[in-house]
Amino acid sequence: MADPSARRVVVTGASGGLGSAVARRFLGDGAAVVNLDAAAPQADLAEMRTFKTIPLDIAHEAFVRQAFEAADRHFAKPGIDVLVHCAAISVPGVFPDIGTDAFDRVMAVNLRGTFLVCREAGRRMKAARAGHIVVITSVCAEQAWAGELAYCASKAAKRSLVQSMANDLAPFGVVVNALGPGLIEHKSASMASTRDNQEIHRHDMDRTPLGRFGDPEELAEAVHVLAATTWMTGQTMYVDGGFLAAGLGHFGQARAALLAIKPGRS
Repeated sequence: MADPSARRVVVTGASGGLGSAVARRFLGDGAAVVNLDAAAPQADLAEMRTFKTIPLDIAHEAFVRQAFEAADRHFAKPGIDVLVHCAAISVPGVFPDIGTDAFDRVMAVNLRGTFLVCREAGRRMKAARAGHIVVITSVCAEQAWAGELAYCASKAAKRSLVQSMANDLAPFGVVVNALGPGLIEHKSASMASTRDNQEIHRHDMDRTPLGRFGDPEELAEAVHVLAATTWMTGQTMYVDGGFLAAGLGHFGQARAALLAIKPGRS
């Protein structure tokens, strides 16, 4: 059982990727962290006394309810101080050829799952009249990615869901915000097909003015900020290396030419 003085944090998808970085950030502050994830966590996290994994497929209502009840039993006192919802899936498919089953599965996990886990957390926070919910969306909620119709649609819907939840929970002292990452260096095998493709890599770098992928630890720091704010709710904070600001930017050779320009005299 967790220390009763510890901040109670639930992170979905903390077995790897951004979720694991988020969990480590809160654990570093002395928080008690419950990980809701269908996958097993990384070994170093699994060995930590204040970290507990509860297996969960977030698309199923009964399973989500049972997982939060298990989290209540794990924490020294019932309730949740922070929910960080990272879990999501992607099933690539080009429109109009993407199948209905693929579309429905993405929506079931990414949108329905967000609703279900935030509802369980929101009920507890409403009763306590305090709490922070942070939902991970994406820059693709604003600018669609080719071949990712279902994923992009689910992320845009999550952004709207955050606004609605923020409105309804505000009278009870609960703040709800979203973090929209840009291109992240996941350091995982699942990204090898795109990160090892030189053409895709060049395109991604050209779209990111800061010229590199984001590090999960940088995103985790931004999540930590959103989990502490007291007068910001219903907003999406984009941490994207300038991706959404780029538009018609100085890419490739044009970027190199720009950097070579010497300051003029005034």
